[in-house]
Amino acid sequence: MSQRIVSLTECPQYSDVCAAWAFGQWGSQRGGSLERTRQRFALCTQPSEDYVTLLILDGECPLGMASLWPSDDHQRRDLSPWLAGVFVHPDHRRQGIAQRLEEAIVQLARQRNHPVLHLITDKSEVLYAGWGWQTIERRRQYDGEVVVMEKKL
Repeated sequence: MSQRIVSLTECPQYSDVCAAWAFGQWGSQRGGSLERTRQRFALCTQPSEDYVTLLILDGECPLGMASLWPSDDHQRRDLSPWLAGVFVHPDHRRQGIAQRLEEAIVQLARQRNHPVLHLITDKSEVLYAGWGWQTIERRRQYDGEVVVMEKKL
């Protein structure tokens, strides 16, 4: 099958898949709730300038996702917008899917005339740096270190 990138607005039936991925990866360890995560992805099923989630599908099978959101860091609400929730199912990692999703979100942000994009990560600084992202902040959060990065568009 051929892989394609689609917006969650085109396939809202995957909203709960996205929420489960996000909650399982980040929310369950950090005091979030599955219901709140589901609400956030439900926003992405409607056309919006603020909340967009893109999926890579192989046929009808979702492989990964990435979002463009106004905020993804409660400590840095002064920064916007954000590349958020980049997730690739473990069975499909190391195939360039995350980079394709990042490129699609960057392109979307450019189309919306955003001059810069931000992200927060606790494990993937080197990966994002290789894609042209710059570290702008390091701090302790949730008993570990997080890095805030930006990419000038």
